[in-house]
Amino acid sequence: MHSNEGLYEDTYDAVIIGAGFAGAIVARELTNRGLRTVILEARDRVGGRTWTIQTDDGEPLDIGGTFVHWTQPQFWAEVTRYGLTGDLVDSIETPPDWVLSPAGGGLDWRSAEQHGEIEKQLMERFFEPSWTVFPRPYDPLFARAEVAALDHMTVRDRIDQLDLAADDDAHLSSVLSAMSSNTAEETSYLSLLRWWALTGHTYEGLWSALSGYKLKHGTLPLLDAILSDSGTEVRLSSPVKGVASDETGVQVTLATGELVKGRVAVVATPSGIWPNLEFSPALSPERLEAARAGMQTPRGSKGVVVLKGEPRNIFVNGRPDDPINLLWTGKRISEDEQVAVFYCGPSMRDPADPVEIEVELTKLLPHVELGELHASLFGPTDEYSLGGWPMLKPGQLTRWEPYENFSKPEGRVVFATGDIASHWTSFIDGAIESGLRAARDVREILR
Repeated sequence: MHSNEGLYEDTYDAVIIGAGFAGAIVARELTNRGLRTVILEARDRVGGRTWTIQTDDGEPLDIGGTFVHWTQPQFWAEVTRYGLTGDLVDSIETPPDWVLSPAGGGLDWRSAEQHGEIEKQLMERFFEPSWTVFPRPYDPLFARAEVAALDHMTVRDRIDQLDLAADDDAHLSSVLSAMSSNTAEETSYLSLLRWWALTGHTYEGLWSALSGYKLKHGTLPLLDAILSDSGTEVRLSSPVKGVASDETGVQVTLATGELVKGRVAVVATPSGIWPNLEFSPALSPERLEAARAGMQTPRGSKGVVVLKGEPRNIFVNGRPDDPINLLWTGKRISEDEQVAVFYCGPSMRDPADPVEIEVELTKLLPHVELGELHASLFGPTDEYSLGGWPMLKPGQLTRWEPYENFSKPEGRVVFATGDIASHWTSFIDGAIESGLRAARDVREILR
């Protein structure tokens, strides 16, 4: 299925750029209606910012997009369609007993129960306006005046309003920075407030949807099912250089110089890639300005590491400037060995570097040894993402209304990415939503 082999006829109905969930959904929706498509994927794998690998012992492991939930309607519909509802499992097999969190200018241990009580109270205060601002979170600007009044606000601005004790401030800013893969000073308050609203306006709902569940075989089986259902051609290691279009069709130019012709082009890449593609005619100034300003976190990373010498089930909530923001026990291998999941802050240069990770881990857990390590980094050095997960900056929601304005086609060029989804941005659900919308746009153009 995922190969570069095959014969290509002269013109496709749709040339799809990107083999993540958005691109795969577009391909399935079109081919199932009799249209002929091809997917051009720059990487040597499918998935984009979702990425399933195998550990040394053959166990599937997601080091890109991972966490899923039944409250995400587009995702759950796909899981139901392909009979994978039974594959949903707890992402944490062994709940933590102890939490290492900010205290006295450093970090100290407290019981998981005590930590949860403190965190719940802090988050309920932080997200208190959610019902007023996002009464219908799937329609972000339903309460436009209330949204506009807060759209300028950063996470740091909102925390400062609460006038917290120093340890509580560090606790809250650290966990929220880890959620957004960015600093509290740069993250939009409304971006996180929308998550809280989408998950039912509750602390328990937020953590359940954001990190409570995953697919036991990883995200790749679901993506493969969608691609197989489409029967489309997937050409790996085929980076695109440019897209030219007129009233009759499109020509997509690969980095090799090869031309791929179609009636419509679908750009199913992260939004940060848009300015790096040569479009003729040029994209709208507003779309380019937003893409250059960044509708993604500057970088997103997730890793999994085997820890030896830690008998407890733990959760680490580092300080805001720590290279490792969050770490928790995913599952136990033995009494003295565990698999831990971690997320990194901006000061971590390379989460896949065992030397750097060992240095930072032993600052937090001096007694542990580092075992097998797997990690990803989507950021400025990754030419095929140029950033992390979708996450709007302050002011972008009301200024650009990306989910509405940037979902619109420009001539015969259509756009599909979770970056411009209306609600579950930063999640697989948002990519699927955007893909469904893009497929409708293609069918309208070809009608």
